[in-house]
Amino acid sequence: MAHDKNDRLSMLRRTLGAKEPPLEITQRDFEAGPDHLYRLSRLRADEQADPYDLCEYMLDLLYCDIDVPLFIYLLPFCLEAWDEDLRTDDFAVLGFVSDFYPVLKNRGVFEEHLTPRQGNAVLVFMRESILEEIDSQRGLYYKGYPARPYRWIRAMTTYGAIAPDIERIWTTWWSVDTVGRAIAAVQYISCLMYPKDENPVFAPYTREQGGGPPCLWEFSGGRSLRQWQKPNIDFLEEFLGAPESVSEVLGRAVALLADQPEGQVASKVLEDLPSRFMTVVDRCAALPLLLATHPGPGISFDSLLGI
Repeated sequence: MAHDKNDRLSMLRRTLGAKEPPLEITQRDFEAGPDHLYRLSRLRADEQADPYDLCEYMLDLLYCDIDVPLFIYLLPFCLEAWDEDLRTDDFAVLGFVSDFYPVLKNRGVFEEHLTPRQGNAVLVFMRESILEEIDSQRGLYYKGYPARPYRWIRAMTTYGAIAPDIERIWTTWWSVDTVGRAIAAVQYISCLMYPKDENPVFAPYTREQGGGPPCLWEFSGGRSLRQWQKPNIDFLEEFLGAPESVSEVLGRAVALLADQPEGQVASKVLEDLPSRFMTVVDRCAALPLLLATHPGPGISFDSLLGI
């Protein structure tokens, strides 16, 4: 990931043609009055949008006709807030992200309101943000909630419902050619190996602190995002159809982490793999189906597979 966020936002604005706000605003407000629209339209590129204004704007986009010139101008501000939510624990965006995903998915954004070049620029920004967060992963023991792995796993899962090219994220991450990617691979593979209360990376769930391993088929964005697009399902079925690739990736991750603080836990996961390999086989077969049908995050691998 060669560019910092500001550079990526500048490139996005150039591609979108979003240097100046439109002279006229035709966007209708859903219920809060138009003040947030005027505040958003006056933002400069070096400013961040107010989270409350973004929340109101998402409702405008979900329930009213979209003022496309204003939307294109504000899209970089929306993506910057989405990036902040992905990368930090304490960025309060209220309900913005949970509505932003349905706007992208259900309002014809990529099909009707953006050119193919503009749409590709949006997806490039999102992929790079997710991969940057993967590259930033540190730690192989988590207790309670929130925890960083939940964010990138949920963002990657939700991306697969929005865009048909999850392969571009997955194969880059699965290369495990950075410390962060190796750590993220161990985080994810541990969820394919262990019963939920025996995972050495994620302490068991408690009512007081939450926690437990991430659900690998949990989406952001509510009921409107409940399944991956078919090209992504086809990719994952083929990719995980050879579960021995999981062993190979885990082995390379452990080798890369040998001199890192996470090395000991990573080595334990690799040592446990032979005795749990059939569980990995079963879960690799089940995961594409779960991402295609979304039984809900309250369902576990254990209950589905009778483990």
